Amino acid sequence: MFERQKLKTGSRYLRDESKMTGRADFVVIPNDAAELREALRINHSKGNRMTVSAMRTGVCGGCVPEGGYVISLERMKGVIGIGRDDRGYFVRTLPCTTVRDLNRVLMERDFSGMVDVTPGAIEALMSEKEPWFYPIDPTELDGSIGGNIACNSSGPSTYKYGPTRGWVRRLAIALPDGQDMDIARGDVKAEGRRLTFPAGRELYSVELPEYDFNDHVKNAMGPRFCDDMDLVDLFIGSEGIFGIVTEADVYLAPWHPLLSVIMFLPDENAFEAAREIKKDKSLDPEFLEYMDRGSIDLVRRMRESDPAILRIPGLPDSPCSAVFLDLAMDDELESKLLRLDGICRPLGGGIDRSWCGYERRDRERMREMRHSIPRSIFEYVASLKEEMPAIHKMGTDMSVPDEAADEMMSAYREILDARGLEYVVFGHIGNNHPHVEIILKSMEDFEKAQEAYGELAEKAVELGGSPSAEHGIGKIKRGYMELVYGKEGIEQLRRVKEALDPKWVLCPGNILEESR
Repeated sequence: MFERQKLKTGSRYLRDESKMTGRADFVVIPNDAAELREALRINHSKGNRMTVSAMRTGVCGGCVPEGGYVISLERMKGVIGIGRDDRGYFVRTLPCTTVRDLNRVLMERDFSGMVDVTPGAIEALMSEKEPWFYPIDPTELDGSIGGNIACNSSGPSTYKYGPTRGWVRRLAIALPDGQDMDIARGDVKAEGRRLTFPAGRELYSVELPEYDFNDHVKNAMGPRFCDDMDLVDLFIGSEGIFGIVTEADVYLAPWHPLLSVIMFLPDENAFEAAREIKKDKSLDPEFLEYMDRGSIDLVRRMRESDPAILRIPGLPDSPCSAVFLDLAMDDELESKLLRLDGICRPLGGGIDRSWCGYERRDRERMREMRHSIPRSIFEYVASLKEEMPAIHKMGTDMSVPDEAADEMMSAYREILDARGLEYVVFGHIGNNHPHVEIILKSMEDFEKAQEAYGELAEKAVELGGSPSAEHGIGKIKRGYMELVYGKEGIEQLRRVKEALDPKWVLCPGNILEESR
């Protein structure tokens, strides 16, 4: 029988990394899919609201409850087995397994206790010269596989490997009323915009929204709707409003050794360097990240206040920005480094102004520097909560096409500078998806930031982009759904929700305002 606990004010189950906080009466903690389905059946019959929670690493309030019950999947973790098909190897995993733990198992080839999902798969994977790994890096490696699927998460490696969706082979789903489904990609497809499928004793037939998902940019604005769509894609990016992932098969990629490079350039020259690096297709980096002058200054202040916080070498003394990339250590590495140096030398950079490392420890230190920027801002916002409980993190998550990258970057600076807001710019410049984190100092700043965010979201959409590139919608960004899809599109999406969850009890408030 699943465990049920009364929740107290301040419980960890009432917040996520956005520092948004909610309310709920109880948390239910199932041990497996059978207990989860039982919890769903009981609470669905009573009309109890249920918000799904896993590792709570999201930054949009998706797992933050607005009353009712929290269903925590924290005990549903572990790797079940290995399989192989025409595409390659895949792993079968429970939903709360983290990306970090999954890749640890794969890199160490620790397959004890696992099963062959297809005959001979484990032995075949063990015999490979190099290990295979799950290549989707959602920035937060302690996020869960199920949560990443629910949000179609992406991150720096999206530049090379794309988002989560392209790596999902099969899903087991628990529907809001406790019925279960087991669907592999290709099993069920829509006929045009009509999707018909069985689940338990029910046969669902759903008219899909008419709008098309924007595939031209990095995008996490809900499920990917299109003609003849696959049933699996209904649940990827739906943030739990249609059902809960209880098991997943995700594809793997062959691992190869990498060289990490952080190249420092004067003032803001790193942005121009990133633009030129993207033009050189032969470099083929795993990812391409950017840190503006303000971001480097923030890292410098952290290091000066407590050198133990960051295990990194000294930073350049002069004002600088930086690009961060990984290059495959193949036969072309030397020529790649020469080309990289040639790009950056005229801009005041060069290999001699860089950090380079291929050992795991060195690469982790470079990654730690990059991730210390948002982490320090999360901690800063958390420190404001006691005095300003309504405040939460305000950082952009917008992407645009290549041809609009310069115009969007100018818009960030113009709109925020006009309001007198302090901010830093860093992140996934390869996908034209930098994060602009606003450093809030008061509720007045918070209100200005909300106004600016809305204006920037409109600009991103105007330029053919997305106001939510990788973090999903949750509750914080649901107001931007209508901006992208229009009122009719939202009504069509609401009808899909009502077909699968007519009581609106599962993950209420995510993506959509609750049923009126």
